[in-house]
Amino acid sequence: MTYARFRLWLGISGVGSLVTVSFIALVSGAPQALLSANERLAFRELLQLLSVTGLFLLWMMPLDVLGGYLLPRRFQKSEQSFRNWLGHYLVGAFFQAMLFVVFASLILLFSQAGGVLGGGIAISLGIGTCSILRNRSLLNRESPGADEGKILDAITLIQSWQIFVPQTVVVKHRDSGFAGGIIGIGTGAKIVIPSSWLSFSREQLATVIARRAVAINSGSYTRGLILAFVWNVVGFLFCSFLPGAGLTTVAGFVATVCGFTLWSFIGLLVLPTVSRNASLKIDQSLSCRGVPVDLISQTAFTMDQLQDGEPDRPALIEMIFHPVPNVTSRNPAVPVRGLAAWNVARTSLFFSWGCLGLLSRAVHCNVGRPELWMMLPTD
Repeated sequence: MTYARFRLWLGISGVGSLVTVSFIALVSGAPQALLSANERLAFRELLQLLSVTGLFLLWMMPLDVLGGYLLPRRFQKSEQSFRNWLGHYLVGAFFQAMLFVVFASLILLFSQAGGVLGGGIAISLGIGTCSILRNRSLLNRESPGADEGKILDAITLIQSWQIFVPQTVVVKHRDSGFAGGIIGIGTGAKIVIPSSWLSFSREQLATVIARRAVAINSGSYTRGLILAFVWNVVGFLFCSFLPGAGLTTVAGFVATVCGFTLWSFIGLLVLPTVSRNASLKIDQSLSCRGVPVDLISQTAFTMDQLQDGEPDRPALIEMIFHPVPNVTSRNPAVPVRGLAAWNVARTSLFFSWGCLGLLSRAVHCNVGRPELWMMLPTD
């Protein structure tokens, strides 16, 4: 069993168990039997929301210890002491739990006042709040003056490929799998890269920055944001119409969350293909601009080694579980068909924080790794 395969089975266990429990709760009517049906938000209702969130934390804890500490130590992916990992983990878990309770309260209050429309507004506010908090946290970890010469050299090379480069930010990180990404929207979009990538060669650093520049310039990044936003808001509101579900009582709300967990699971099956299409189209775009195909492949291999180290994988596993295409499948000469939206699968998981997405940190790439909960690994 490789590190990648261990993590895959861990993710299957986490996602599968949460989906199973949610399905059983939804079918059995457990939320209606155990939780408040009052259309008001008082102390008892808040206590129940805290209790449900606490049960989620307890359920995830054994999986988090395996995925965040034991497996990375066994496969020499991390040198963190247990005390150090535990401290960061507890802070991250508590932070998410408190946000979940706040967002649940807002959805209930807005829905009681404005129905489904009010619930949709509350979810949108939750997603926006998460994005702002994440972006500010990343910018606070920026490394000013971190080898600016190397960044400028890489940008000069990118410009020779006729690619416009938005503002690029280098941030400090602890987890070797942290891959940065893109934050902001429109003209305010910024490329985020981890400080460890400054050890890449000039050509590889230019390639990874150029990938994200193309994602922004082509509109693929914006499409990913819009699709992820719509997937979560529409999906959650749709689930509120399931039998026993609703948005105005704690019992109905928890039933809606259970239904939304099943909806998120469907997203884990269908959205990775859309993300992979976007990555492969970026490969083609870079190749058309004169970036050597060998450089694209070598850079993808280097990035893969910082993740799970699985440059090749079976097609079925790739299709279902991996939104980032494996190294051996990349061929800019092969046409890419179908919808393409950059990082939509994992952006959708992050946006699901705004409507209590239980699967947001249960997938194989980030279980037990709090630094990757709000910015999941990407291409």
